[in-house]
Amino acid sequence: MPSPYTSLVALAATLALGSAHATSVRTGKPAASQPPAREWATRDLLRECLDTEAALKERFRVIDAASTAHQKMFDQVEAEDARIEELQSQLDHDSATSVKAFNALVRDHNLHVRQLNQDAADSKPAAEAYNADMVAFNHRCEGRMYHIEDMEAVTRERRKAAEQAAAAASGAH
Repeated sequence: MPSPYTSLVALAATLALGSAHATSVRTGKPAASQPPAREWATRDLLRECLDTEAALKERFRVIDAASTAHQKMFDQVEAEDARIEELQSQLDHDSATSVKAFNALVRDHNLHVRQLNQDAADSKPAAEAYNADMVAFNHRCEGRMYHIEDMEAVTRERRKAAEQAAAAASGAH
């Protein structure tokens, strides 16, 4: 019969080995992989990022306005469609005048649908270009570290340039 001391040593060894295996984590990544070192943004990069951000905001404003107009057009086409369905259910098929008037409404509606589809197709390249530029902007500028004094200097430069542009615009009128 084993002594209590031998059993205790065997139990301690089992627990030590068991806990050693329990803490190992397998991620499938090399153990030496480290995140890339973060770079400090220069003033030039800060200027570029702030200019790009301002331009993207303006482009978004234009795209958003076009999208709102498109949605209004879509709602009008949907309302026309509902009205045509209602009129069709009430149409007097024996009246040539009624059928002719209904067909004219349908032709107009089809024209509006084509215009709506063309508007969507025309706005697609601008939206896709905006999205691609936003991805590039985020990749280049997002999460950059910068020195506060650099950002303050660039902000002062931008404010001064905006004031000069506003003064020149008001002087030109």
